[in-house]
Formats: sequence, structure tokens, C-alpha cells
Amino acid sequence: MSTPLISIIVPVYNVSEFLPQCLDSLIKQSYQNIEIIAVNDGSTDNSLEILNRYAQTFSQIRIISQANVGLSAARNTGIAASKGEYLCFVDSDDWIDTDTCQKAIEAVQKNNVDIVCWNYVKEYRHDSISVQCIKTNELYDEHSIKNLYRRIVGPIKEELAFPQYLDSLSTAWGKLYRSELIKENSISFVSTKEIGTEDLLFNIEVFSYIRRAYLMTDCLSHYRKYNSTSLTATYKPNLTVQWTNLQNRILAIIGHDEKLKQAYMNRIALSIIGIGLNECASKESLSNKKTKINSYLSSKYPSQALQQLNLRYFPIHWKLFFGSAKYHYIWIFMFLLTIIYKIINRK
Repeated sequence: MSTPLISIIVPVYNVSEFLPQCLDSLIKQSYQNIEIIAVNDGSTDNSLEILNRYAQTFSQIRIISQANVGLSAARNTGIAASKGEYLCFVDSDDWIDTDTCQKAIEAVQKNNVDIVCWNYVKEYRHDSISVQCIKTNELYDEHSIKNLYRRIVGPIKEELAFPQYLDSLSTAWGKLYRSELIKENSISFVSTKEIGTEDLLFNIEVFSYIRRAYLMTDCLSHYRKYNSTSLTATYKPNLTVQWTNLQNRILAIIGHDEKLKQAYMNRIALSIIGIGLNECASKESLSNKKTKINSYLSSKYPSQALQQLNLRYFPIHWKLFFGSAKYHYIWIFMFLLTIIYKIINRK
């Protein structure tokens, strides 16, 4: 069996507290034909010193330093510099199991696929929770790949019962990509400053070119949920505008495919959780938060998405939550949001 080169791209920005654990998980991979491209995105702490110390000892590590331009641009720098036949993205405050690359490349070669996806573990300060969004090991071939593409775009029918899994398959990490698909089709990450979150749009573009894919149930990635400097831990005042830009881009890609459009409208409806939790994190008055949330729910795509959202598939607690948004019981919606926000931040 051949041993193709895997390029692991690690954007680094002010993560000195967590960076050693990330790097240790990479240099200890049982599959050794790897290059680790660490893109130092203008760190102002001692992250670069840590990178240099590791690079002096481990030849697999290559450091690229640039001015701070954000996660998307740092990943794009890593893609451009990569030499591997396969690409893997690991955020610098996360880590992966030491047999991740071995299991992923074996799955690629055994099934002749363009991409492998796996489950992950949410790592809280005092708890670890496995996220089993992939229920069975499954091969998607040329005949069934459209079904997986639809899953990336958004959930339908019974899948709506698990809104907590909405973004589990759309992350850039937790996957091994055939690099030529990305490079030959000039696919890159768009800045979060423009669209709020970069992974979904990237994968919707990538999956439009994928012919065969393999999903496996192994939990191989560890997603840290207690880094106060991470992009998911800070209030984003422009998120509603950014997500509107994202929605316009994705709907343009989907075009007139009604099945994909329905799936994406469901995603928009479910993503009001993210909009709501973002507002919960702001320091504005309750009245201002209510006004902003109500404005977003009344805007074009969220309003359409909620109106056509079928509540029958949800368990009772989610039915109450999305029903309050659908029928504009805003104070009930905000009350439920506050409970969710407190539960999440108690971890």
C-alpha cells in the first residue's frame, strides 16, 4: 500500500496555552508521511516561539508567518504552500488522535474516495462529549453522493429532530480531502468578516466536485469549547449581515434545485439558534436584543425558512423553541434562548 503525503494545515493566532497539545498530537501521528504547515497569523503572544521550538526538533513542521488577516486567509496560505496529495485542517486550539491520519488514509485507499469524514469530541473544561453525527460507516459512491451533498447543505425530515448536529458535517476539520479537488477548482475560504462562518461555504463548493466519499464513526478530532479567544466564544456585532451575505452566496450556488433549496432553508431556520446565542453574548439591553432578534427573524430568508419549517419532526423542547420563533412569540423565544445560553456556558 502506498504512503501518500498528507499536508496538515494549522492556522495559529494567540493560542500559546493550547498550541503544544495540538502540535504534540500531530508529531505523534502513527502515520508519519506528513507535513505540518503552521501558519502564524500575526500572533502577539509567544505562539511563534513555541512553533520555532517545535520546528527545531521536528522536521515535519514548516512555519509560515504573515500579518494578521484571519483564519480563512491563513488556511488559504496553507493550501497554497501544501505539497501533499491530501489535506487535513486542524485548528491550533484543538487536537486529533494519534492514529487519525492512519485511519483516514486507509479509508481513502480501501474505498477509493475523494474525502473521508469522521466524528469528534467536544472538550469542555471538566467534561468530554462525543458527537456521533455519523451513525454508521458509510460509502457514498457515484450514485449516492448527491444524498451526502444534500446533507451538507441542510437537514430534511427526521434529520430536523437533531438541530444540535446542524454543523457537525460542515466543518473543515474532521476531514481528509484530496488536495487536487481543491486546487484544480480554485476553491478557497472566504473571510469570516464577510460571511460570518467560513466552513460551510467552503464545503458546499468542495462537495460539488466530490465523486466518492466515506464517512466513519470513529471520534478522532477533539474540539475545544473553553478557549475564550476562539471565534466561537466572542460576540459578533455584524453576524446578521454576514450570515445574510452567506445565505445569498449559497443560494446562488444551489440555484433552482428545489430539494437542495428546501434543505438549505431548513438550515437557515435552525441557525437562528446561533443568531440568538450571539445576541445573548452581547452587553446591550434586553430591549435592544429583542429588537435585533425580531428584525432578523422578520428578514427575507429567515422569515421564509421559518414559515415552511415543519415542526412535526422535532422533540417537544425543540418544537417549543422553533415554534416560538415561527409564530413570533419573541419573549418566549428569548427566554428559551437564555436557558440554552446558560446551559452551554455552565460546561
